[in-house]
Amino acid sequence: MLEIINKKLIIANKKLSLTNIEKEAKKMKDKLGIITGIGIVFAVLGTLAFFVKSAGNIELSEMASIGIVLILVAFATFILWDRQKNINKGLPAADERLVQVNYKAGYYGFIAAIWSAVGSNLLAGIILGIELEGNHVMAVVVLFSGLAFVSSYLYLARRGDAK
Repeated sequence: MLEIINKKLIIANKKLSLTNIEKEAKKMKDKLGIITGIGIVFAVLGTLAFFVKSAGNIELSEMASIGIVLILVAFATFILWDRQKNINKGLPAADERLVQVNYKAGYYGFIAAIWSAVGSNLLAGIILGIELEGNHVMAVVVLFSGLAFVSSYLYLARRGDAK
């Protein structure tokens, strides 16, 4: 009888140790994702620094593009910081709720990209009487879709509901 109980305890202990290994592997995967994100942020900032250094005279449209990049990098850094905070608490970087928030915020960003591509050129034609160049339309699309994603992500994450 004691042998059976002892064997059951050994099997239960092995299952617990596998569970702990799986948790550590998940935690390491989350940390690797954070480190990769930080590397991408530094690569973007380095590229931006080389661009500014070699640009000479920077025009208004280039300043707007730099501003867009800096805004998106700041929000990406905030999201990375939020996920790192979760890891430090012993939680997963992104639980099921944050995955749903990501999907919904991505949907809103996509819709903003479509309507900003259509609306920017239309409004510029009506208000200013000009047709925007392709690079200006692209800048508007990146700005509005990025801001729509980040603002909806922050709102939905703070509200706690992704339905």
